[in-house]
Amino acid sequence: MVKKPPGNRDENSKEIVAVVLSRKLSVLLAVFLLCSFASISGALLIPLVPHQARKLSPKRVTSIGRNHYSSSGSDNFPPDLKIPRHVAFICDGNARWAKKRCLPTAAGHIIGADRFIELIEYLQADGIQYCTFFGFSTENWKRSEDEIQSIFDLMEQTATKLSNRFPPETSEVEIRLLGDLDDSRIPEGLREALRRLQDASEKRRLTMLQSGVSSTRLTINLAINYGGRQDILRATKLLAMAVKDGTVENPDDITEEVFSSFLGTAGTPDPDMIIRTSGESRLSNFLLWNCAYSEIYISPALWPDFDRNCWEAALAWYQERQRRFGSRESLEERVEFNAMKKKQ
Repeated sequence: MVKKPPGNRDENSKEIVAVVLSRKLSVLLAVFLLCSFASISGALLIPLVPHQARKLSPKRVTSIGRNHYSSSGSDNFPPDLKIPRHVAFICDGNARWAKKRCLPTAAGHIIGADRFIELIEYLQADGIQYCTFFGFSTENWKRSEDEIQSIFDLMEQTATKLSNRFPPETSEVEIRLLGDLDDSRIPEGLREALRRLQDASEKRRLTMLQSGVSSTRLTINLAINYGGRQDILRATKLLAMAVKDGTVENPDDITEEVFSSFLGTAGTPDPDMIIRTSGESRLSNFLLWNCAYSEIYISPALWPDFDRNCWEAALAWYQERQRRFGSRESLEERVEFNAMKKKQ
């Protein structure tokens, strides 16, 4: 065995330290890349996983929802469970979601569109009868032409996905459109795709009514090129024309119900709850006439992150609300009092 000269010991020690440091740096780099990949893949892929595949704790499952109380989907849920009839959504935060991940704004809109379709399944499963989604406001025209075009292209694709997921001819979902779709700035392809959805679901609804059956479980209002003030202004003009041509003879006949019938939202009950994502605390010209007594829930989650857990948190919050509508007693207390009075 040949011994190395003593003078090489320092050099050998330096080489060993260099190798150890190199390996540590390699491990740290690998961990960093793995975490980054996990974060990105989780953000991009999780929204696409059907909610049925996610496991919920028994406590959470039995806390909300019509169909969560029975595997057979029957109505065996507590009678005191408060389920809103109409929930409206201000879908905010797509651009911020993309910016946080160093992605183009269009990526946020894409994931947000997938979240929209996924959420419809939750609403239908939990017994919601009406929902309204603020897709594009009259103020959104102030954005760049590129972003507007990408939004419209995505809306057309989403309309096709919606039709495939919930076929208007056979599903229990009805599609209604709110807003000015006659605006020439809206692409013809998008306008036709949306109206095909609405016409098909309306045709099925009328057919079912003629046969004496009403099978619509969920009505979806899509607010596109919509503004609350614009809807009120349009209704006012239509009402003025009705007065002029004698359809409405006496101004005293104009009630809240009469005025509401001229709104684009006619036939849809006022929202029981409005959910705004991204933590912003404003209505942004959304359903201004209709939201007089709506419960407003502000979610800190950005719209692409508004998953099943976020929806359950909003629903649990609503169930704790006491809706009084200007009275001293809640709606539930009045219903209970009237029921007791009838028994007497």
